[in-house]
Amino acid sequence: GGRDILLGGSSVGVNAIPLEALAYRDTLNDETFRRSLRPFPQFQQFQTNGQFPLGRYKYHGTDISVEKRASHGLTLDFSYSLIRQWDDYSGPGVQDYFDRDSEWAISNGLRPHLLSLTYSYELPFGEGKPMLRASKLRHVLGNWSVSGFTRWRSGHPVTLRPEFNNTGGVVRFLRVNGVPGVDPGVPNPGPELFFNPLAFVDPADFTIGDVSRTHPSLRNPGWNNHDLAVTKRLPLSGERSLELLLQGFNFLNHGNWNTPDPVIGPENARNVNAGKIIGSNGGRVVQLGMRFNF
Repeated sequence: GGRDILLGGSSVGVNAIPLEALAYRDTLNDETFRRSLRPFPQFQQFQTNGQFPLGRYKYHGTDISVEKRASHGLTLDFSYSLIRQWDDYSGPGVQDYFDRDSEWAISNGLRPHLLSLTYSYELPFGEGKPMLRASKLRHVLGNWSVSGFTRWRSGHPVTLRPEFNNTGGVVRFLRVNGVPGVDPGVPNPGPELFFNPLAFVDPADFTIGDVSRTHPSLRNPGWNNHDLAVTKRLPLSGERSLELLLQGFNFLNHGNWNTPDPVIGPENARNVNAGKIIGSNGGRVVQLGMRFNF
């Protein structure tokens, strides 16, 4: 963990207006009056350039790795990380600069599970291999190898935002309110509905939201990618050889969903796309190659 982490940008509000000023309501729309409420009325904002010692964080992590060195044509490298991190500054923005405890939440962008697998396998056929060493098929089935790389990452926390921010310019990064008794999750999250937007609502005018900066249980879709390469080596003479290569990037043609729309809206003007996923990214890419070794 750490304290007094150097911060800047939206994480620091040196000249912010205290939230008690929301009691002035519509009067806050007067710029002269609103400026008078700032600790330093002669200035609008301060640029701290990432040098203000204010942040706190706590980190727990576990890493596991397994490596199989080359034997019987197989090499393998597997790693897994489990990460937990909390802070009071990582975004999307601070609602109350004067109460840092209320900003304590799971770190924005944190993916708690990370997994990667790299492998390579030479098929056991042909000269110098356990099978078909003397067969005529050794020229066809020999000197083939398969290698690949797989990576999987779990989803990061959902960061909900109100559609409207009517706080007279006092709150820059307003959060939403939770609706008591309504489950924010859905039985089968998917593009049509990834979380329940009816579990949230925009705060009333000149009030702040009570949902944490990053949601404690809602996670955006995870991400995974699988690459595969198949190689055929053709011995020529001496140390010369020719390699034919077929590569498939994202060879499973898996589409990774975009994040769901996090903008909520008030009860009388809901964002109709809240909780829905529009679009994905990915797509298979196939590449053919040839390499001459000498």
